[in-house]
Amino acid sequence: MRHLLFIIVFIFVFGCTKNKFTTKPQLKIKSVNSTDISGSQDLVITLDLTDKEGDFSTFFAVKKTVNACPSSNFIDSSLFLIPQSFIDTKKTEGEITVTLDRISRGANNCPAPGGSTKPDTAIYSFWTRDNAGNVSDTVSTQPILIHD
Repeated sequence: MRHLLFIIVFIFVFGCTKNKFTTKPQLKIKSVNSTDISGSQDLVITLDLTDKEGDFSTFFAVKKTVNACPSSNFIDSSLFLIPQSFIDTKKTEGEITVTLDRISRGANNCPAPGGSTKPDTAIYSFWTRDNAGNVSDTVSTQPILIHD
C-alpha cells in the first residue's frame, strides 16, 4: 500500500510540474572553473540558456566590470556568438560554454608600483536576445581575481 501511495504522489508531483521557461530568454551561471586566474590560464564559464519558444539568435554579449580600475572595463557583443548548431536544434534549453583566454578576458590596465599592473577583481556579465527581440536579464559571475 505504501508503494502505491508513493507512486500516486510521484505521478501527481511530476505530472503537475509546469514548464518554467519564459518567452524572454533566461541565462543562469552553472559553473566557473576558477575565481583566481593567472597568466595564460583560461577562464571558463558555463551557462544554462532557456527560452520558451526556442527562437534563439546568435547574439551574446559580455561585459567586464572592474570597480577599482574602470580602464579595465569593456562591453562586447561581437566577441562571442551562440553557435548556429545550438540554434538549429530548435530546443528550448541548453548549455553554453564561454572560454575567455588571456586576450578575450581583457587586459589589466591599472598600474602598480614598479611598473607592473595590479590584478583585476573582475565581474563578468552576460545577456542575450532572441529572434523576437526579447532580451534576457543580465547574469553576473562572482568576483574573479585576474593576474596578468
